[in-house]
Amino acid sequence: MHGNSESDLLNDCYSDRPEGDAVFIRQKQWQLTSQSVSGEVTPVTHVPFTIGRESDNSLSIRHSTVSGHHAVLLVEGQHLVLRDLNSTNGTLLNGCPLKNGSTLREGDILHFGSVMYTIGQQSGCDQEPTTPSDILAEAVAHGQFDRLLNSSALRPYFQPVVRLEDGRCVGYEVLSRSTLCGLETPDKMFRVAAQHTSEAALSRVCRLEGLKAATGLSSSFTIFLNTHPAELPSPCTTLAWNELTESLGDLRQRFPEIPLVLEVHESATSSLAFLTMLRDVLRDLNIQLAYDDFGAGQARLAELVEVSPDILKFDIAIIQGLAESQQRRNMVDGLVKVARDLGAVCLAEGVETVNDTEACMELGFTLAQGYLFGRAEPAARWKSLEDPLP
Repeated sequence: MHGNSESDLLNDCYSDRPEGDAVFIRQKQWQLTSQSVSGEVTPVTHVPFTIGRESDNSLSIRHSTVSGHHAVLLVEGQHLVLRDLNSTNGTLLNGCPLKNGSTLREGDILHFGSVMYTIGQQSGCDQEPTTPSDILAEAVAHGQFDRLLNSSALRPYFQPVVRLEDGRCVGYEVLSRSTLCGLETPDKMFRVAAQHTSEAALSRVCRLEGLKAATGLSSSFTIFLNTHPAELPSPCTTLAWNELTESLGDLRQRFPEIPLVLEVHESATSSLAFLTMLRDVLRDLNIQLAYDDFGAGQARLAELVEVSPDILKFDIAIIQGLAESQQRRNMVDGLVKVARDLGAVCLAEGVETVNDTEACMELGFTLAQGYLFGRAEPAARWKSLEDPLP
């Protein structure tokens, strides 16, 4: 991004706002709805309404792809508009790069970095009608969904996982993208997949295509694969269990030489019996188990103790700013000690600064990933870089 600095843009937004702006906001009652699992709704109660990673924003989004002050909502005339504040990873409006001053409509899809929200009005308020272009865009996304399931439009990307001791890359997490309009990011793909009741099927295809692409990398690198909560229902059905375990067995048979880690979100299942069975299956297949986003909600200590993972991935919300918070350092220090006593390797997610890196090393983290070490890129981008560990 180019142009004025973030602070200059913010100052411009706050200068001389008309009184009518506040009246417009009270009448329209706009709200931003997160498209993550939480589905959190944030009312737009004032303008300027800033969005970013820092805590002083009107909406604070603790995610590595979101800049400190990423974007701002304003009123211009009788319209709600969105402006990007020279963010690092940009802002998308309905899948397209934002043109500053773009007018927002009910149901618009916003991406701040890779984090997706929708904009709408509280029920009972006057709403702008859905336009033919909105309907067409949604229809196009759904019409192309089958191309994702047959893998022709999936594009695996790989984010490095490094060893903190020496900064060497030891593996990659597979993150999927798509070339299809309206289905470019994981959030969009799985939102449409949910409406087709195909989240588990899409997740299986993403793992398979990721490993096909990973064959271009050295087999010394460990490949981290994701699961979707739909593959881990609680209570687990026989069908879901068979589809998951059979797909993992197929992957191991196809790619016997690649070291693999399967990531399971810590809140995906509440069944210790299920996790125990899954861990046993993975061990038989020589696949490691990782708990992802540990601490994103309530840290699931029962699962950690009773069904210890091979790798514990600490959530970005815990890691970012760790160097500046002694209270958080004390908490993380205790969790890391418990995990290491149980034989788990601790991995820090979302590391972006040298200070947080040093804090993680002092606390006993072994591995890390984040923009400081590399963004997600196609396998070809990494192939010719640093040699793998012997």
